[in-house]
Amino acid sequence: MKFIYYTFFFFLVSITVFGQEITIDETLAKVKQEAEKEHYDKALSLIEPLRAKYPENEDIQIYTGRIYSWKKDYNTALKILLPMADRANPNLEAVEAVINVYFWSEQYEKCINYCDKFLAVQPNSVDVLKTKVTCLEKLNRDQEALEIIERASLADNSTQAFRGIRTLIGRKAKNAVSVSYLNISTSDPGQSPSHYAYAEYSHKFSKSAIVGRANIGNVNNSTQMLFEADFYQTFKNKSYLYANAGASTGETVFPVAKVGLEYYFKPQKKFDFSLGARFMHFENDDVTLLTGQLAYNTGSYTIAYRPYYDTSNELFSHVLSLQKVNEEKERILRFELQYGNVPYLYLYNGLSSPLTSYRAGVQYQYRFGDSFFVRPIFLYEYEEYIPGEYRNRFNVQLILTKRF
Repeated sequence: MKFIYYTFFFFLVSITVFGQEITIDETLAKVKQEAEKEHYDKALSLIEPLRAKYPENEDIQIYTGRIYSWKKDYNTALKILLPMADRANPNLEAVEAVINVYFWSEQYEKCINYCDKFLAVQPNSVDVLKTKVTCLEKLNRDQEALEIIERASLADNSTQAFRGIRTLIGRKAKNAVSVSYLNISTSDPGQSPSHYAYAEYSHKFSKSAIVGRANIGNVNNSTQMLFEADFYQTFKNKSYLYANAGASTGETVFPVAKVGLEYYFKPQKKFDFSLGARFMHFENDDVTLLTGQLAYNTGSYTIAYRPYYDTSNELFSHVLSLQKVNEEKERILRFELQYGNVPYLYLYNGLSSPLTSYRAGVQYQYRFGDSFFVRPIFLYEYEEYIPGEYRNRFNVQLILTKRF
C-alpha cells in the first residue's frame, strides 16, 4: 500500500510541476511575442505576475530587466539586474544585460567596467569586446581601443567585427594630404592634351576645417598656377557652410581670381539641400554661376541633382548623380550624367557663345589599410567646341589621399 501511495503522490507532484512549466513557457512565449512587437507595457503586464510568483527564477528576472531596458526605463532595469550581476558568482546573462543598459544610456565608463567583469570569465566574447571598444572610442580613448582590436584580430585572425569602429577612429584624424593628376584629351578633331595637377593639405578643427591647395596647369604649352583655400564651418543643426577663394599666376589656364560660397542643410531626414554661388574673373570676362543641390538618401545610396546657371550667358547646366557608399570600408562608387557647360572641379572657361556638352562619368574610391585612399575618375564628353561642331573629350584623373 505504501508503494502505491508514494507512487500516486509523486505522480501528482510531477503533474503539478509539469503544469507549472507549461504555464511558464506559454506565458513567456506570449511575453516574447509582445516584446518583439515593441508592446513593452503588454509584455510587462504578462511577465510581472510570473516574476512575483517565481522570484528565484533568474531567467524570468533577467528577461524582465531586458524589457525595461528596451522600454528605456534604465533605472528599473538596473534595480532588477544589478543584484544578479554584482554578487560574488555573477549571472553572466545579467552582466550582459547590464552592459547593454549602460551602453544604451551612454554611461560608457560603467559599461566598460561590466564589460571587464564579463570578459574575465569569457575573454573571447566578440560582442562584448566590440561593445567595450565602442565605449572607448566614444570616450576618445582611441589608442586603447585599437590595442584591443589588434589583440582580438590576432586571436581570431579576422578584423571583420571591428571594421566599423576602426573607420570611426580613422575619421578622427585631423590632417590629410592629397595629390592629383588630371589629363584632358580630345579626338575627332584632336588637339594637344591638357595637364593639371594639385597638392593639398587639410586640417580639421572641432567644428571647422581648412584646406590649402596649389594647382598647376599646362594648356597649349602655357604653364600657370592657381592657389586656393577652402573653409568649412559646421553648425549644431548638422548644416555647414563651404567657402572658397583663389588667385592664379596667369590669365588663361585658370581664372585670374575666384570665390565661392555654398550653404548645405538638411531639413528632412532623407533629404539634403544646398544653395550657393561661384564667381570667376577671367582676363576678358567675369562669370557668375548660381548653383545648389537636391539629394535624396536611401540607405547606402544617394540620388542628387545639381543645376548651374551662368548669369552672363543665361545658360543652364545640369548634373544628375547616383552614389553608393560603404560607410564601414569608406568606399564610394559614383555615376554622373551631365549636360551643358558644367565646371569640372576648378576648371571653367568664360563663354562667348552658349556651347554645350553631353557627359557621362564614373569615379570610385578605395581605402587601403586605415588611412590611404585611391580615387580614379573618368568622364567622357561629347563636346560642342564651335557652334554646331562636336568632338570627343576624355577626362582622366587620379587622386591619392593620406590622412593622419
